[in-house]
Amino acid sequence: MSSTDGRVRWYRSLRWRLTLSFVALMAILLAVAGTIEYSLLRGAVISSRSQTMTSAFQDARAVLLRVQRSRASQGRRPLGDVALAKTLVDQLALGRFSAVVVGPHLTQLASAAPGNPPHAPVLSGPAPPLAGHSILLAAADFDTRSAPMLITTGSGTDLVMVFPLATRSGRDLGAVELSESAAPLDGELSTASLVIELGSLAVLLLALGTGMWITTRSMRPLQKLTAAAASLGAGDLSRRSGLRPRGDEVGVLATVFDEMAESVERTVRVREEAERQMRQFIADASHELRTPLTSIKGYLEVLQRGASADPATVTKALATMSQEAERMRRLVADLLTLARADQGQTLQVRPVDLAGFLEEFLEARDGDIRRDLRPNLLALADPDALFTICQNLQINAERHGGGSQIEWRTVESSELVGVCCSDRGPGISEEDLPHVFERFYRAGGSRSRQEGGSGLGLAIVQSLVERQGGTVQADSKLGQGARFTIWLRRARASDWRPGQS
Repeated sequence: MSSTDGRVRWYRSLRWRLTLSFVALMAILLAVAGTIEYSLLRGAVISSRSQTMTSAFQDARAVLLRVQRSRASQGRRPLGDVALAKTLVDQLALGRFSAVVVGPHLTQLASAAPGNPPHAPVLSGPAPPLAGHSILLAAADFDTRSAPMLITTGSGTDLVMVFPLATRSGRDLGAVELSESAAPLDGELSTASLVIELGSLAVLLLALGTGMWITTRSMRPLQKLTAAAASLGAGDLSRRSGLRPRGDEVGVLATVFDEMAESVERTVRVREEAERQMRQFIADASHELRTPLTSIKGYLEVLQRGASADPATVTKALATMSQEAERMRRLVADLLTLARADQGQTLQVRPVDLAGFLEEFLEARDGDIRRDLRPNLLALADPDALFTICQNLQINAERHGGGSQIEWRTVESSELVGVCCSDRGPGISEEDLPHVFERFYRAGGSRSRQEGGSGLGLAIVQSLVERQGGTVQADSKLGQGARFTIWLRRARASDWRPGQS
């Protein structure tokens, strides 16, 4: 769980978990490396001591051979086996090694220890061989030297080697066992082990500090992202990560976060604008409906107060109420059309010949209408929706064109075709032009409520055009009339003919 101030407890912190995981991995690697290093060092030390033992044995054997040659040159008898063994162990004892000589049948011939004075050979005594019988027999009978061995004794651990003993003539005399205390060896290895352990500990502490520094630095962008997310959740829709572009995973996360924040802000703004427009729409619709209802109610009250006795008053009241009722009917019809468009009612889009369609549409229209229709322009459109679009444009031109000539013509581009309706009326000001497609919007002057418009005709045009994948464009200047152009997608072949709905 997180603490109340939003901070994560240290033992749950990703920073600590990453750092400790890194340190744990380092500890395992150092333990393996330390074990290997200790084993290699131990082997090297033992190998070095075994070479020293081998050199000492060879030196003592060389001394023994010189003694034998000297006696032979003096005409004296060679030393016997026991005397040879005693001379050999005395020489080895001078080299600070304990030595035991055994005969071919593992009979102990002599033994000596460092610091002991020369002594008579012992056949059995306090210094028996430490190596096993099989190792001694291999050296005595098969001339095999043993590898260095660590053998535990009552007083500690000794390093032991066994060498075969033979005369220059090749006669086997038995085997020689050399040993020395492994305490100095253990001391060297203990010191080396302590150095390895202390070095590993120092490396782990350094890794811990370095890991904390690296993870803290690496987590700083995530902390900024967390703060930005908290601000965004608290309602600050303009908050972004504030991180510079970078090519790692944090950079990707920051980019995704900023894009998400941008999308959230845009969605909220669109929703707020939609809600504002809906409130404005409801207010405008209520106002539009209240005006004719108020007028009808007023005339009814006049008739109820006795004006019904005057035929002229009754006739005027009925005409006005009929006009207001028709106005409400058109408003309700327009509202239903917009509601169906907002609900995404499916349109039957198909190829339509625009010239033929406009010819049929304009046949029933009175007034001064000019045509400029190019043949064979096919548009992807719903004929019913296109009829509503053209009807609203015609009504708009008749109502706001000041009785001027209305012109209908077809237009085309590389991928689009369309129709254009224009008049030569007073036109629309630059301030009003961007708002002409808004619902219930009326500009000053010619676009007044008194002319009978609901303020929904052009909004219906835009909605129906966009649902067919097209666009609508308005162009006008004061005193130069107005032009509305509908652009639709081009079709390659038409299955619509005049007279079809």
